[in-house]
Amino acid sequence: MRRSKRKKASQNTTTTISISELPDHIVCDILTRLPLNSIFTCKQVCKLWRDLTLGPYFAKLHHSRSPLSLISYHDGNDNNNSPSSHFEILQLHDPLVLGRRNRTMKFRTDIDFPPLHTQVVASCNGSILLKNSWSCDDELVIVCNPLRAQHFILPEPPKLALQTYKSVQFGFGHSPSTDQHKVLRLTHTRGLDRLYCHVYTIGIDDEWRSIGDTGQPPTIIISQIIFLNGALHWIGLDNARFIYYFDIEKEQFGSFPLPSRIGKDCNSFGLVDNRLYLHNDHSFCEWRIWEMKDYGDFGSWTLEWVIEQPIIREFKGYVEPLKMLIDGSLLMMFKKTSQRTPVIKTTLASYNPQTRVLKKITYHVIVCRTWSTWGASVADIPCFFSPMDALK
Repeated sequence: MRRSKRKKASQNTTTTISISELPDHIVCDILTRLPLNSIFTCKQVCKLWRDLTLGPYFAKLHHSRSPLSLISYHDGNDNNNSPSSHFEILQLHDPLVLGRRNRTMKFRTDIDFPPLHTQVVASCNGSILLKNSWSCDDELVIVCNPLRAQHFILPEPPKLALQTYKSVQFGFGHSPSTDQHKVLRLTHTRGLDRLYCHVYTIGIDDEWRSIGDTGQPPTIIISQIIFLNGALHWIGLDNARFIYYFDIEKEQFGSFPLPSRIGKDCNSFGLVDNRLYLHNDHSFCEWRIWEMKDYGDFGSWTLEWVIEQPIIREFKGYVEPLKMLIDGSLLMMFKKTSQRTPVIKTTLASYNPQTRVLKKITYHVIVCRTWSTWGASVADIPCFFSPMDALK
């Protein structure tokens, strides 16, 4: 009888271990499931956890689990309570739950930009491309990673001899096969209706490399430059019936046509759940949003959403679809400019195609000081991996 009791007692005994004794990959698995503010709290617990969050395994796992977020840059002059320049990140959890979980998180930087002229140009893998300039002849280009508190100043872009710039556009992308991040600079000069291209590979190049006269794309770019599937995409004014692209790895240009069923007024461009879309955000009658179901299949463009005038009456400004929610609603971002001051107010709304209701999400408004609507904020997944790590 005593022997059986001892045996039963030994079976009920459990061995406890501290979290510090767990294998590194188990600790990473736990930490990557936490919200960003909790991860930064855990980084301060011990040196081991801090080092784990800075490693490539943690960065890749966290990126695969993180929700899409709105990332905005503030130069420190747009809020008296925040005198220093900083990024704000709002994670777009699904379903969207009102309350503290959805408050923005602030990430300070030591970037000292002159006020009012800083724009968020593009993003890629959670890194942000910023441009600060008084004119096309005076540009400062910086790549930043808010989560790593890193920034890298690119070399001064080259100036074309005896030419006056008419416009300069930047794109930022990544080659999955080589794991290289590249910045594309497209220059349109007065008197010559051609685009000139320069490329900078972060961590590899010492200066911008010229690809010369692009030869093919139109000179005036009327859309955002979107990164998808290893290429940068945009629409040109000269021929809006084509989408032009730049292959990041091969450093080659190409294009593909748009079907005739898509109206010429659909020239606003972006991504929804890693699919290209086009829409006519300047229409006062209705919004028509087309989506390319299968990348590279030109016949797969589908009219996914039609939002009519009575529904959009109260929504003014630039609209950008972001993602599909679990309930089938479309999450959208609205950027409204002030006529007197360089202030962009960003709000969120969701459209349910079944109930035909466009509902404002009023718990948060992002306010930025910039003259560019595109330069207010970007939608991306924050990442602990930084392209600047290649410099080490």
